Amino acid sequence: MEKRFLGAFFVLTATLFYNPSTAQVANPYILNGNAYQENCHCYTLTNDLHFVSGSMWNQYKIDLTQSFDFSFNVNLGCRDADGADGIAFVLQPISTSIGNTGQGLGFGGISPSVGIVIDTWQNTDFLDPYYDHMGIYKNGDVNNNNTYDQLATPVAALPANANIEDCQWHVFHIIWNASTKNLSAQIDGAQKIETTIDIVNKIFAGDPMVYWGFTGSTGGSTNRQRVCTSLNAQFTTPDNTSICAPTTINFKDSSISFGSIVKWIWDFGDGTTAADQQPSPHVFATPGIYNVKLNIVGNDGCLSDTFQRQILIGSKPIADFKFPPGEPCQNSPVLFVDSSYVEFGSINSWTWSFSNQPSINTTAGRLSHSFDGGNQTVTLTVGTKEGCVSDPTTRSLLVLSSPDVNMQTQNACFGNPVTLQATNTNAQIAVQNWYWQLGDGSSDTLPTVTHNYTEAGQFPVSLFAMGTNGCFSDTATGTVNIYRTQAFAGNDTIAAAGQPVQLHGSGGVLYKWEPPFGLDDNNIQDPVATLQTDASYVLTAYTDVGCPTSDTILIKIYKGPAIYVPSAFTPNNDGKNDRFRCVAVGMTNIDFFNVYNRYGQLMYSSKNTREGWDGTLHGVEQPVGTYVWMVQGIDYHGAKHFEKGTVTLIR
Repeated sequence: MEKRFLGAFFVLTATLFYNPSTAQVANPYILNGNAYQENCHCYTLTNDLHFVSGSMWNQYKIDLTQSFDFSFNVNLGCRDADGADGIAFVLQPISTSIGNTGQGLGFGGISPSVGIVIDTWQNTDFLDPYYDHMGIYKNGDVNNNNTYDQLATPVAALPANANIEDCQWHVFHIIWNASTKNLSAQIDGAQKIETTIDIVNKIFAGDPMVYWGFTGSTGGSTNRQRVCTSLNAQFTTPDNTSICAPTTINFKDSSISFGSIVKWIWDFGDGTTAADQQPSPHVFATPGIYNVKLNIVGNDGCLSDTFQRQILIGSKPIADFKFPPGEPCQNSPVLFVDSSYVEFGSINSWTWSFSNQPSINTTAGRLSHSFDGGNQTVTLTVGTKEGCVSDPTTRSLLVLSSPDVNMQTQNACFGNPVTLQATNTNAQIAVQNWYWQLGDGSSDTLPTVTHNYTEAGQFPVSLFAMGTNGCFSDTATGTVNIYRTQAFAGNDTIAAAGQPVQLHGSGGVLYKWEPPFGLDDNNIQDPVATLQTDASYVLTAYTDVGCPTSDTILIKIYKGPAIYVPSAFTPNNDGKNDRFRCVAVGMTNIDFFNVYNRYGQLMYSSKNTREGWDGTLHGVEQPVGTYVWMVQGIDYHGAKHFEKGTVTLIR
């Protein structure tokens, strides 16, 4: 069988209610075989020996027409890989002197009966699972092959198939609901196994009176297997109890016993005791750590183990804190670090107050704060999780004044210098050093700066200063705008007399064309010119703060609409008359401009009159001679024009 170690410690309770009117005797159990009593309420079923069994039976029968809720503490031993075999909780009407050894867990062969087993050995011939498991069976038959006697399919005794032979005590909780006929069991409140069956009629032939008890056995493998009935002292206190001295605490008994409890023994750890189940509210007058103890005595005369709980009664803390030596500068953060002390308790809240400003509550013992210049105060009050609050502690410190700087900036046109002026508005401290960053990679240290920017644009400027006391100001910021225009009136052009010419200005924000003659509006970016004679216009582009630049455009007026073509050209690369072009006056579109040799071969074709023919075909110079040209276009009235003629190529 696969085993796993479970290294946990359980605080255990056990409860048994079957007949409240029946007093428990010193030992109400009949013990058989290897079983023996360890103390008032704990029993060993099997020692760590081979092939032994033991059983313990309560000598009083219970009535299964009544529900019961049993809780026991069980210990399945310390052996894992070679540990066996397990124990069983059994209901049977036969006697109090039965139980056998081996894989039957001392339950085997008891019939009629119902048993809830904790099986710690894998009997493969019984189809046991490989893990420690619980199962519910009838008539002493724990063989899983016999499904007729199997009342509930086995489940793991502990979560995740953990090993229950771990030397630990575990709570074995068994519930019988007489109304619903449901029998269930849990170990440590986790895994659950259950069955619904009319036990009285189906198993015990209508007789509800049965003995209950435990059986256990070992075989070729061994373990010490033990059971305790409950005698567990315990108490609770209200969750919202203030535990800052002096304080009063109400202790509430919550002990559980197999039978009735006849005595309570309280020890409050301060030299006082009580013997009532519910003692009077107890006053702890001074702070300290008190070990409050409770023992109970059952009606069988057994004394419980001591239930002990440490009660911390908090003391008043003393608030204190530290900060760096010297005099801090105005607006520079100062780190305050808590150094408060409490004898009993834990400090968990800090309330800071700075020169009568609103308090700041924190859950950490350090805080940074900045001050104005002058004499300042810092006050700290601390509290503990026990509810104790200190008196406030106040410290004074002198905060040095820092310069308070401003700047005056100006905008300028490109090429003009900019003047920047620094000022200190704090009369209490003079400036020793100024620190400018001018936004273009340049810096300066004078209060008045004159600077030329080599580019147009926006430049972020910053300024701070150091006072004569070594304190630095905050940083002031501003922006310098350098404006630049680049007026462009467009390329020189030609037009027919009376033809509207659309002008396009650029390079500025505002525009003015001079002279205004022939323009529809000389104060816009893109006016329309209508001329009868040649004209020249000067465009001035400027920004809303000025910064003007100028450019000139020439408009040459021809009679037209018409297409003018020269009669000769000289493509000798001297820069003069090297290309054969036509001049389209008043034309909005050129359909084609073609040139042919005397054989009708196309030498050149284009719709761009500015390009022109360079006298070559596929990069080869053509011979001197006469060539035919044809041109077709549409004028601004929409009329089509076609012209043809000859041109002489001269080299």
